Amino acid sequence: MLIETIDSWSHRCPRRIAHRYRDSAMTYETLRAHSDALCLWLHEQARTHAVPRGTPVVVYGHKESGMLTGFLACAKAGHPYIPVDVSVPGERLARIIASSGAWMLLSPATLPDTGAAGVRCRARISPDAPCYASRLGETPPEDWRLKAGDICYVIYTSGSTGVPKGVQIALRSLESFLNWVTGLFRPREAAEVFLNQAPFSFDLSVMDVYMSLASGGTLWSIDREHAANPGELFLSLGRSRTTFWVSTPSFAEMCLADRAFNAALLPEVKYFLFCGEVLATDTAARLKSRFPAARVVNMYGPTEATVAVTSVTVTPGLLADGKPLPVGKPKPDSRIMVCRPEQLTRLIGEQRGRLAAPPPALPDGGRGEIVIAGPSVSTGYLNNPEQTEKAFFAWEEDGRVWPAYRTGDAGYLANGLLFYQGRLDLQIKLHGYRIEPGEIEENLRQVGWVENAVVVGVEQGGRVAYLKAFVTTNEPVADPFGARRKLRESLRPRLPEYMLPRSFVFIDRMPMTPNGKVDRRRLLEEYR
Repeated sequence: MLIETIDSWSHRCPRRIAHRYRDSAMTYETLRAHSDALCLWLHEQARTHAVPRGTPVVVYGHKESGMLTGFLACAKAGHPYIPVDVSVPGERLARIIASSGAWMLLSPATLPDTGAAGVRCRARISPDAPCYASRLGETPPEDWRLKAGDICYVIYTSGSTGVPKGVQIALRSLESFLNWVTGLFRPREAAEVFLNQAPFSFDLSVMDVYMSLASGGTLWSIDREHAANPGELFLSLGRSRTTFWVSTPSFAEMCLADRAFNAALLPEVKYFLFCGEVLATDTAARLKSRFPAARVVNMYGPTEATVAVTSVTVTPGLLADGKPLPVGKPKPDSRIMVCRPEQLTRLIGEQRGRLAAPPPALPDGGRGEIVIAGPSVSTGYLNNPEQTEKAFFAWEEDGRVWPAYRTGDAGYLANGLLFYQGRLDLQIKLHGYRIEPGEIEENLRQVGWVENAVVVGVEQGGRVAYLKAFVTTNEPVADPFGARRKLRESLRPRLPEYMLPRSFVFIDRMPMTPNGKVDRRRLLEEYR
Protein backbone atom coordinates (compact mmCIF):
# COMPACT_ATOMS: atom_id res chain seq x y z
CA MET A 1 0.00 0.00 0.00
CA LEU A 2 3.02 2.32 0.19
CA ILE A 3 2.78 3.56 -3.41
CA GLU A 4 -0.96 4.20 -3.04
CA THR A 5 -0.37 6.09 0.22
CA ILE A 6 2.23 8.37 -1.35
CA ASP A 7 0.03 9.06 -4.38
CA SER A 8 -2.94 9.85 -2.14
CA TRP A 9 -1.26 13.05 -0.94
CA SER A 10 -1.45 14.45 -4.48
CA HIS A 11 -5.24 14.44 -4.09
CA ARG A 12 -5.44 15.44 -0.42
CA CYS A 13 -2.89 18.29 -0.52
CA PRO A 14 -1.64 18.62 -4.11
CA ARG A 15 0.24 21.89 -3.54
CA ARG A 16 2.12 20.73 -0.48
CA ILE A 17 5.88 20.56 -1.03
CA ALA A 18 7.03 16.93 -1.13
CA HIS A 19 10.73 17.73 -1.60
CA ARG A 20 12.84 20.83 -1.34
CA TYR A 21 16.46 20.98 -2.46
CA ARG A 22 18.23 24.33 -2.51
CA ASP A 23 16.11 26.66 -4.69
CA SER A 24 13.96 23.95 -6.25
CA ALA A 25 10.79 22.42 -4.87
CA MET A 26 8.45 19.66 -6.01
CA THR A 27 4.81 19.32 -4.94
CA TYR A 28 2.98 16.05 -4.34
CA GLU A 29 0.91 16.75 -7.44
CA THR A 30 4.06 17.00 -9.58
CA LEU A 31 5.63 13.95 -7.93
CA ARG A 32 2.63 11.81 -8.84
CA ALA A 33 2.20 13.19 -12.35
CA HIS A 34 5.87 12.89 -13.27
CA SER A 35 6.32 9.44 -11.74
CA ASP A 36 3.19 8.23 -13.60
CA ALA A 37 4.50 9.62 -16.89
CA LEU A 38 7.96 8.18 -16.36
CA CYS A 39 6.44 4.82 -15.41
CA LEU A 40 4.56 4.70 -18.73
CA TRP A 41 7.75 5.56 -20.64
CA LEU A 42 9.74 2.92 -18.72
CA HIS A 43 7.12 0.30 -19.48
CA GLU A 44 7.24 1.15 -23.20
CA GLN A 45 11.03 0.92 -23.23
CA ALA A 46 11.00 -2.39 -21.37
CA ARG A 47 8.53 -3.85 -23.85
CA THR A 48 10.54 -2.54 -26.82
CA HIS A 49 13.76 -4.11 -25.51
CA ALA A 50 12.08 -7.30 -24.21
CA VAL A 51 13.18 -6.56 -20.64
CA PRO A 52 11.45 -8.77 -18.03
CA ARG A 53 9.56 -7.26 -15.12
CA GLY A 54 11.78 -7.03 -12.05
CA THR A 55 14.98 -6.16 -13.95
CA PRO A 56 16.78 -3.38 -12.01
CA VAL A 57 17.05 0.27 -13.03
CA VAL A 58 19.92 2.52 -11.91
CA VAL A 59 18.81 5.96 -10.72
CA TYR A 60 21.90 8.16 -10.76
CA GLY A 61 22.18 11.61 -9.20
CA HIS A 62 22.52 13.38 -5.87
CA LYS A 63 19.72 15.26 -4.10
CA GLU A 64 17.60 16.33 -7.07
CA SER A 65 13.81 15.85 -6.86
CA GLY A 66 14.09 13.75 -10.01
CA MET A 67 15.68 11.02 -7.90
CA LEU A 68 12.40 10.57 -6.00
CA THR A 69 10.47 10.67 -9.27
CA GLY A 70 12.71 7.88 -10.57
CA PHE A 71 12.27 5.75 -7.45
CA LEU A 72 8.48 5.91 -7.60
CA ALA A 73 8.34 5.44 -11.38
CA CYS A 74 10.36 2.23 -11.05
CA ALA A 75 8.05 0.93 -8.32
CA LYS A 76 4.98 1.73 -10.42
CA ALA A 77 6.49 -0.03 -13.46
CA GLY A 78 7.48 -3.15 -11.53
CA HIS A 79 11.26 -2.62 -11.48
CA PRO A 80 13.55 -2.35 -8.44
CA TYR A 81 15.72 0.75 -8.40
CA ILE A 82 19.41 1.02 -7.57
CA PRO A 83 20.30 4.47 -6.20
CA VAL A 84 23.82 5.56 -7.19
CA ASP A 85 25.28 8.88 -6.06
CA VAL A 86 27.20 11.08 -8.51
CA SER A 87 30.23 10.81 -6.20
CA VAL A 88 30.60 7.14 -7.19
CA PRO A 89 33.50 6.76 -9.68
CA GLY A 90 32.83 5.50 -13.19
CA GLU A 91 34.59 2.16 -12.67
CA ARG A 92 32.49 1.40 -9.61
CA LEU A 93 29.32 2.37 -11.45
CA ALA A 94 30.33 -0.04 -14.21
CA ARG A 95 30.79 -2.84 -11.64
CA ILE A 96 27.36 -2.15 -10.17
CA ILE A 97 25.72 -2.25 -13.61
CA ALA A 98 27.58 -5.42 -14.59
CA SER A 99 26.84 -7.29 -11.36
CA SER A 100 23.18 -6.21 -11.16
CA GLY A 101 22.23 -6.67 -14.81
CA ALA A 102 20.57 -3.23 -14.77
CA TRP A 103 19.00 -2.41 -18.15
CA MET A 104 18.26 1.30 -17.72
CA LEU A 105 20.04 4.35 -16.28
CA LEU A 106 17.88 7.31 -15.30
CA SER A 107 19.39 10.56 -14.10
CA PRO A 108 18.17 14.04 -13.19
CA ALA A 109 21.83 15.10 -13.37
CA THR A 110 24.22 14.94 -16.29
CA LEU A 111 24.40 11.41 -17.63
CA PRO A 112 27.80 9.88 -16.87
CA ASP A 113 30.19 9.45 -19.78
CA THR A 114 31.94 6.51 -18.16
CA GLY A 115 30.76 3.49 -16.26
CA ALA A 116 27.34 3.19 -17.89
CA ALA A 117 28.28 1.32 -21.05
CA GLY A 118 26.56 -1.88 -19.87
CA VAL A 119 23.01 -0.51 -19.84
CA ARG A 120 20.71 -0.84 -22.85
CA CYS A 121 18.96 2.51 -22.32
CA ARG A 122 19.63 5.77 -20.55
CA ALA A 123 17.56 8.88 -20.13
CA ARG A 124 17.78 12.24 -18.46
CA ILE A 125 14.75 12.88 -16.26
CA SER A 126 14.88 16.62 -15.55
CA PRO A 127 11.45 18.32 -15.38
CA ASP A 128 11.66 19.30 -19.05
CA ALA A 129 12.70 15.82 -20.23
CA PRO A 130 10.99 14.52 -23.40
CA CYS A 131 9.97 11.27 -21.69
CA TYR A 132 7.42 13.24 -19.63
CA ALA A 133 5.88 15.54 -22.22
CA SER A 134 3.57 13.24 -24.18
CA ARG A 135 2.46 11.18 -21.17
CA LEU A 136 1.65 13.78 -18.51
CA GLY A 137 -1.90 13.38 -17.28
CA GLU A 138 -2.02 9.64 -18.01
CA THR A 139 -2.30 7.05 -15.23
CA PRO A 140 -0.53 3.68 -15.49
CA PRO A 141 -2.40 0.48 -14.55
CA GLU A 142 -2.08 -0.46 -10.89
CA ASP A 143 -1.29 -4.09 -11.70
CA TRP A 144 2.11 -3.04 -13.07
CA ARG A 145 3.20 -2.00 -9.58
CA LEU A 146 5.52 -3.91 -7.32
CA LYS A 147 3.85 -6.57 -5.18
CA ALA A 148 4.71 -7.16 -1.52
CA GLY A 149 7.25 -9.89 -2.26
CA ASP A 150 8.94 -8.01 -5.13
CA ILE A 151 12.30 -6.33 -4.69
CA CYS A 152 11.75 -2.59 -4.21
CA TYR A 153 15.36 -1.33 -4.16
CA VAL A 154 18.93 -2.57 -4.18
CA ILE A 155 21.63 -0.72 -2.25
CA TYR A 156 25.27 -1.50 -2.94
CA THR A 157 27.71 -1.80 -0.05
CA SER A 158 31.43 -2.51 0.07
CA GLY A 159 32.43 -6.11 -0.67
CA SER A 160 35.37 -8.01 0.85
CA THR A 161 36.18 -9.63 -2.51
CA GLY A 162 36.75 -6.24 -4.16
CA VAL A 163 33.32 -6.22 -5.82
CA PRO A 164 30.43 -4.26 -4.22
CA LYS A 165 27.45 -6.29 -2.93
CA GLY A 166 23.86 -5.41 -3.84
CA VAL A 167 21.48 -5.75 -0.88
CA GLN A 168 17.96 -6.54 -2.08
CA ILE A 169 15.07 -5.13 -0.06
CA ALA A 170 11.53 -6.31 -0.79
CA LEU A 171 8.54 -3.98 -0.67
CA ARG A 172 7.11 -5.93 2.29
CA SER A 173 10.35 -5.32 4.23
CA LEU A 174 10.18 -1.58 3.57
CA GLU A 175 6.53 -1.50 4.61
CA SER A 176 7.34 -3.45 7.79
CA PHE A 177 9.98 -0.86 8.67
CA LEU A 178 7.65 2.06 7.92
CA ASN A 179 4.75 0.63 9.90
CA TRP A 180 7.08 0.39 12.89
CA VAL A 181 8.68 3.85 12.75
CA THR A 182 5.46 5.70 11.94
CA GLY A 183 3.73 3.94 14.82
CA LEU A 184 6.65 4.72 17.12
CA PHE A 185 7.14 8.40 16.26
CA ARG A 186 3.67 9.27 14.96
CA PRO A 187 4.41 12.03 12.42
CA ARG A 188 1.45 14.36 11.98
CA GLU A 189 -0.18 14.03 8.58
CA ALA A 190 1.00 16.64 6.08
CA ALA A 191 2.68 18.68 8.79
CA GLU A 192 6.26 17.47 9.32
CA VAL A 193 9.61 18.43 7.80
CA PHE A 194 12.20 15.65 7.59
CA LEU A 195 15.87 16.47 7.24
CA ASN A 196 17.62 14.45 4.53
CA GLN A 197 21.38 14.45 5.14
CA ALA A 198 22.47 11.05 3.83
CA PRO A 199 22.88 10.44 0.08
CA PHE A 200 20.04 8.42 -1.45
CA SER A 201 22.55 5.62 -2.10
CA PHE A 202 23.04 5.24 1.68
CA ASP A 203 20.23 3.27 3.34
CA LEU A 204 19.83 5.75 6.20
CA SER A 205 18.09 8.01 3.66
CA VAL A 206 15.32 5.39 3.32
CA MET A 207 14.16 6.44 6.79
CA ASP A 208 13.68 10.12 6.03
CA VAL A 209 12.52 9.69 2.41
CA TYR A 210 9.73 7.23 3.05
CA MET A 211 8.66 8.45 6.50
CA SER A 212 8.23 11.85 4.88
CA LEU A 213 6.45 10.74 1.69
CA ALA A 214 4.19 8.26 3.49
CA SER A 215 3.01 10.90 5.98
CA GLY A 216 2.63 13.72 3.45
CA GLY A 217 5.61 15.55 4.92
CA THR A 218 8.26 17.72 3.31
CA LEU A 219 11.70 16.25 2.72
CA TRP A 220 14.40 18.92 3.13
CA SER A 221 17.66 17.87 1.45
CA ILE A 222 21.12 19.20 2.18
CA ASP A 223 24.17 18.19 0.14
CA ARG A 224 27.94 17.84 0.41
CA GLU A 225 28.50 21.53 -0.33
CA HIS A 226 26.23 22.45 2.58
CA ALA A 227 28.27 20.24 4.90
CA ALA A 228 31.52 21.86 3.72
CA ASN A 229 30.22 25.40 4.32
CA PRO A 230 28.85 25.88 7.88
CA GLY A 231 27.41 29.30 7.09
CA GLU A 232 25.41 27.98 4.16
CA LEU A 233 24.44 24.84 6.10
CA PHE A 234 23.07 26.75 9.08
CA LEU A 235 21.20 29.15 6.79
CA SER A 236 19.49 26.16 5.17
CA LEU A 237 18.75 24.51 8.51
CA GLY A 238 17.31 27.74 9.87
CA ARG A 239 14.95 28.02 6.90
CA SER A 240 13.92 24.37 7.01
CA ARG A 241 11.60 24.32 10.06
CA THR A 242 12.79 20.73 10.57
CA THR A 243 10.73 18.63 12.96
CA PHE A 244 12.40 15.23 12.34
CA TRP A 245 16.20 15.26 12.21
CA VAL A 246 17.63 12.11 10.58
CA SER A 247 21.42 11.80 10.25
CA THR A 248 24.52 9.95 11.30
CA PRO A 249 25.94 10.90 14.72
CA SER A 250 29.07 12.23 12.97
CA PHE A 251 27.05 14.87 11.14
CA ALA A 252 25.37 16.01 14.36
CA GLU A 253 28.77 16.21 16.07
CA MET A 254 30.03 18.45 13.28
CA CYS A 255 27.04 20.75 13.83
CA LEU A 256 27.49 20.73 17.61
CA ALA A 257 30.98 22.18 17.17
CA ASP A 258 29.22 25.49 16.46
CA ARG A 259 27.42 27.08 19.43
CA ALA A 260 24.78 28.38 17.02
CA PHE A 261 23.48 24.84 16.65
CA ASN A 262 20.73 25.00 19.25
CA ALA A 263 17.00 25.29 19.75
CA ALA A 264 16.97 28.86 18.47
CA LEU A 265 18.14 27.57 15.08
CA LEU A 266 15.69 24.65 15.02
CA PRO A 267 12.83 25.64 17.33
CA GLU A 268 10.40 23.03 15.98
CA VAL A 269 12.59 19.93 16.04
CA LYS A 270 10.92 17.08 17.94
CA TYR A 271 13.15 14.09 17.21
CA PHE A 272 16.80 13.42 16.56
CA LEU A 273 16.93 9.96 14.93
CA PHE A 274 20.38 8.39 14.67
CA CYS A 275 21.50 5.23 12.92
CA GLY A 276 24.48 4.02 10.93
CA GLU A 277 27.22 4.37 13.55
CA VAL A 278 27.81 4.62 17.30
CA LEU A 279 26.05 7.45 19.11
CA ALA A 280 28.47 8.63 21.78
CA THR A 281 27.08 9.37 25.24
CA ASP A 282 28.66 12.83 25.17
CA THR A 283 27.03 13.65 21.82
CA ALA A 284 23.61 12.64 23.12
CA ALA A 285 24.14 14.67 26.30
CA ARG A 286 25.08 17.81 24.36
CA LEU A 287 22.04 17.43 22.11
CA LYS A 288 19.76 17.07 25.15
CA SER A 289 21.33 20.20 26.61
CA ARG A 290 20.99 22.28 23.43
CA PHE A 291 17.53 20.94 22.48
CA PRO A 292 15.77 20.21 25.77
CA ALA A 293 12.33 19.77 24.18
CA ALA A 294 13.50 17.19 21.59
CA ARG A 295 13.85 13.44 21.97
CA VAL A 296 17.17 11.85 21.05
CA VAL A 297 16.70 8.31 19.69
CA ASN A 298 19.45 5.76 19.16
CA MET A 299 18.73 3.10 16.51
CA TYR A 300 20.53 0.11 15.04
CA GLY A 301 20.29 -1.96 11.91
CA PRO A 302 22.39 -2.98 8.90
CA THR A 303 21.32 -2.39 5.30
CA GLU A 304 20.43 -6.11 5.11
CA ALA A 305 17.68 -5.60 7.72
CA THR A 306 16.06 -2.50 6.15
CA VAL A 307 17.58 0.54 7.84
CA ALA A 308 16.92 -0.17 11.53
CA VAL A 309 15.36 -2.81 13.76
CA THR A 310 15.95 -1.43 17.28
CA SER A 311 15.41 1.90 19.01
CA VAL A 312 15.74 3.52 22.40
CA THR A 313 15.02 7.06 23.57
CA VAL A 314 18.03 8.47 25.39
CA THR A 315 16.93 9.41 28.91
CA PRO A 316 18.75 11.21 31.72
CA GLY A 317 19.09 7.82 33.41
CA LEU A 318 20.96 6.35 30.46
CA LEU A 319 23.25 9.37 30.37
CA ALA A 320 23.92 9.46 34.10
CA ASP A 321 26.42 6.61 34.34
CA GLY A 322 28.43 7.72 31.29
CA LYS A 323 28.54 4.18 29.87
CA PRO A 324 28.08 3.37 26.16
CA LEU A 325 24.44 3.76 25.14
CA PRO A 326 22.28 0.78 24.24
CA VAL A 327 20.87 0.66 20.73
CA GLY A 328 17.46 -0.34 21.96
CA LYS A 329 14.69 -2.91 21.82
CA PRO A 330 13.71 -4.74 18.62
CA LYS A 331 10.66 -3.84 16.57
CA PRO A 332 7.65 -6.00 17.55
CA ASP A 333 7.60 -8.20 14.43
CA SER A 334 11.32 -8.99 14.61
CA ARG A 335 13.69 -10.87 16.85
CA ILE A 336 17.22 -10.06 17.98
CA MET A 337 19.44 -12.88 19.20
CA VAL A 338 23.07 -13.00 20.29
CA CYS A 339 24.71 -16.29 19.36
CA ARG A 340 28.11 -17.95 19.42
CA PRO A 341 29.42 -17.39 15.86
CA GLU A 342 31.25 -20.72 15.59
CA GLN A 343 28.16 -22.62 16.78
CA LEU A 344 26.01 -20.71 14.29
CA THR A 345 28.39 -21.54 11.43
CA ARG A 346 28.29 -25.24 12.32
CA LEU A 347 24.49 -25.39 12.56
CA ILE A 348 23.93 -23.53 9.30
CA GLY A 349 26.42 -25.77 7.53
CA GLU A 350 24.91 -28.98 8.90
CA GLN A 351 21.32 -27.98 8.11
CA ARG A 352 22.11 -26.18 4.84
CA GLY A 353 20.79 -22.82 5.94
CA ARG A 354 17.31 -24.06 6.96
CA LEU A 355 17.28 -24.75 10.69
CA ALA A 356 14.59 -26.88 12.30
CA ALA A 357 14.52 -24.57 15.32
CA PRO A 358 15.91 -21.20 16.41
CA PRO A 359 19.68 -21.22 17.00
CA PRO A 360 20.80 -21.35 20.65
CA ALA A 361 21.07 -17.86 22.10
CA LEU A 362 23.50 -16.65 24.74
CA PRO A 363 22.08 -15.56 28.10
CA ASP A 364 21.87 -11.90 29.11
CA GLY A 365 25.32 -10.32 29.15
CA GLY A 366 26.84 -12.97 26.88
CA ARG A 367 28.90 -11.38 24.09
CA GLY A 368 28.48 -12.89 20.66
CA GLU A 369 27.25 -12.27 17.12
CA ILE A 370 24.06 -10.26 16.64
CA VAL A 371 21.45 -12.12 14.56
CA ILE A 372 18.36 -10.37 13.20
CA ALA A 373 15.23 -12.29 12.18
CA GLY A 374 11.89 -11.17 10.82
CA PRO A 375 10.16 -9.57 7.83
CA SER A 376 12.71 -6.72 7.56
CA VAL A 377 15.50 -9.11 6.58
CA SER A 378 16.75 -8.90 2.99
CA THR A 379 16.19 -11.69 0.49
CA GLY A 380 19.97 -11.74 -0.05
CA TYR A 381 22.62 -10.21 -2.29
CA LEU A 382 21.68 -9.67 -5.93
CA ASN A 383 23.26 -12.27 -8.23
CA ASN A 384 25.65 -13.31 -5.46
CA PRO A 385 24.61 -16.73 -4.10
CA GLU A 386 27.96 -17.41 -2.43
CA GLN A 387 27.87 -14.32 -0.20
CA THR A 388 24.12 -14.78 0.38
CA GLU A 389 24.69 -18.31 1.66
CA LYS A 390 27.29 -17.07 4.15
CA ALA A 391 25.13 -14.36 5.69
CA PHE A 392 21.48 -15.45 5.41
CA PHE A 393 19.59 -18.43 6.80
CA ALA A 394 16.15 -19.27 8.17
CA TRP A 395 14.41 -21.41 10.75
CA GLU A 396 10.93 -22.81 11.30
CA GLU A 397 8.98 -22.22 14.47
CA ASP A 398 5.27 -22.79 15.16
CA GLY A 399 4.56 -23.19 11.46
CA ARG A 400 6.26 -19.91 10.59
CA VAL A 401 9.50 -19.36 8.69
CA TRP A 402 11.84 -16.76 10.18
CA PRO A 403 14.29 -15.29 7.62
CA ALA A 404 17.49 -14.36 9.46
CA TYR A 405 20.70 -12.46 8.89
CA ARG A 406 24.12 -12.86 10.48
CA THR A 407 25.26 -9.28 11.00
CA GLY A 408 28.93 -9.94 11.84
CA ASP A 409 28.41 -7.36 14.61
CA ALA A 410 29.38 -8.09 18.20
CA GLY A 411 27.01 -7.30 21.03
CA TYR A 412 25.04 -8.47 24.03
CA LEU A 413 21.53 -8.22 25.45
CA ALA A 414 20.70 -6.94 28.93
CA ASN A 415 17.17 -6.40 30.28
CA GLY A 416 15.73 -6.51 26.79
CA LEU A 417 18.12 -3.87 25.43
CA LEU A 418 20.74 -4.54 22.78
CA PHE A 419 24.27 -3.19 23.19
CA TYR A 420 26.48 -2.95 20.10
CA GLN A 421 30.21 -3.65 20.54
CA GLY A 422 31.75 -3.27 17.11
CA ARG A 423 32.65 -5.82 14.46
CA LEU A 424 33.66 -9.45 14.78
CA ASP A 425 35.49 -9.29 11.46
CA LEU A 426 37.62 -6.69 9.69
CA GLN A 427 34.75 -4.56 8.41
CA ILE A 428 35.04 -0.86 9.28
CA LYS A 429 32.28 1.65 9.98
CA LEU A 430 33.29 5.18 8.93
CA HIS A 431 30.78 8.05 9.08
CA GLY A 432 27.98 5.49 8.81
CA TYR A 433 29.39 3.74 5.74
CA ARG A 434 30.31 0.05 5.89
CA ILE A 435 33.72 -0.48 4.39
CA GLU A 436 35.42 -3.79 3.64
CA PRO A 437 39.18 -3.15 3.86
CA GLY A 438 39.68 -6.01 1.42
CA GLU A 439 38.04 -4.02 -1.37
CA ILE A 440 40.49 -1.13 -0.93
CA GLU A 441 43.43 -3.52 -0.51
CA GLU A 442 42.55 -5.39 -3.70
CA ASN A 443 42.44 -2.14 -5.67
CA LEU A 444 45.79 -1.04 -4.22
CA ARG A 445 47.39 -4.35 -5.23
CA GLN A 446 46.37 -3.69 -8.83
CA VAL A 447 48.87 -0.81 -8.92
CA GLY A 448 51.92 -2.24 -10.68
CA TRP A 449 54.57 -1.28 -8.13
CA VAL A 450 52.51 -2.27 -5.06
CA GLU A 451 53.44 -5.65 -3.60
CA ASN A 452 50.96 -5.83 -0.73
CA ALA A 453 48.57 -3.50 1.09
CA VAL A 454 46.66 -3.54 4.38
CA VAL A 455 44.01 -0.97 5.32
CA VAL A 456 42.97 -0.34 8.92
CA GLY A 457 40.69 2.08 10.70
CA VAL A 458 42.27 4.55 13.08
CA GLU A 459 40.11 5.16 16.14
CA GLN A 460 39.66 8.43 17.99
CA GLY A 461 37.21 8.75 20.86
CA GLY A 462 35.99 5.16 20.52
CA ARG A 463 35.08 5.46 16.83
CA VAL A 464 36.93 5.06 13.54
CA ALA A 465 38.01 8.54 12.43
CA TYR A 466 39.88 7.74 9.21
CA LEU A 467 41.52 5.01 7.12
CA LYS A 468 45.24 4.30 7.05
CA ALA A 469 46.90 2.13 4.38
CA PHE A 470 50.15 0.24 4.95
CA VAL A 471 51.91 -0.57 1.69
CA THR A 472 54.89 -2.69 0.67
CA THR A 473 56.35 -2.14 -2.80
CA ASN A 474 58.44 -4.12 -5.24
CA GLU A 475 60.76 -1.17 -5.78
CA PRO A 476 62.20 1.49 -3.43
CA VAL A 477 60.04 4.55 -2.81
CA ALA A 478 62.30 7.55 -3.39
CA ASP A 479 59.53 10.16 -3.09
CA PRO A 480 56.94 9.11 -0.45
CA PHE A 481 54.86 12.26 -0.93
CA GLY A 482 54.60 11.70 -4.68
CA ALA A 483 53.94 7.98 -4.20
CA ARG A 484 51.05 8.72 -1.82
CA ARG A 485 49.55 11.12 -4.33
CA LYS A 486 49.83 8.52 -7.11
CA LEU A 487 48.15 5.85 -4.99
CA ARG A 488 45.30 8.14 -4.09
CA GLU A 489 44.83 9.13 -7.72
CA SER A 490 44.89 5.47 -8.80
CA LEU A 491 42.08 4.68 -6.35
CA ARG A 492 39.91 7.70 -7.12
CA PRO A 493 38.41 6.32 -10.40
CA ARG A 494 37.57 3.02 -8.70
CA LEU A 495 36.34 3.86 -5.20
CA PRO A 496 34.05 6.49 -3.68
CA GLU A 497 35.71 9.30 -1.77
CA TYR A 498 34.77 7.92 1.66
CA MET A 499 36.80 4.75 0.92
CA LEU A 500 40.04 6.57 0.11
CA PRO A 501 42.65 6.24 2.90
CA ARG A 502 43.67 9.53 4.46
CA SER A 503 47.15 8.23 5.23
CA PHE A 504 49.58 5.92 3.38
CA VAL A 505 52.58 4.40 5.15
CA PHE A 506 55.31 2.62 3.17
CA ILE A 507 56.94 -0.24 5.08
CA ASP A 508 59.56 -2.88 4.25
CA ARG A 509 57.46 -5.91 5.22
CA MET A 510 54.17 -6.78 6.87
CA PRO A 511 54.35 -8.00 10.50
CA MET A 512 52.71 -11.42 10.90
CA THR A 513 50.80 -13.14 13.70
CA PRO A 514 51.73 -16.68 14.82
CA ASN A 515 48.86 -17.89 12.60
CA GLY A 516 50.52 -16.43 9.53
CA LYS A 517 48.15 -13.47 9.12
CA VAL A 518 49.07 -9.80 8.90
CA ASP A 519 49.25 -8.38 12.42
CA ARG A 520 46.99 -5.34 12.01
CA ARG A 521 47.13 -4.40 15.68
CA ARG A 522 50.92 -4.27 15.58
CA LEU A 523 50.83 -2.06 12.49
CA LEU A 524 48.73 0.48 14.35
CA GLU A 525 50.95 0.32 17.42
CA GLU A 526 54.28 0.65 15.57
CA TYR A 527 53.24 3.33 13.08
CA ARG A 528 51.20 5.81 15.09
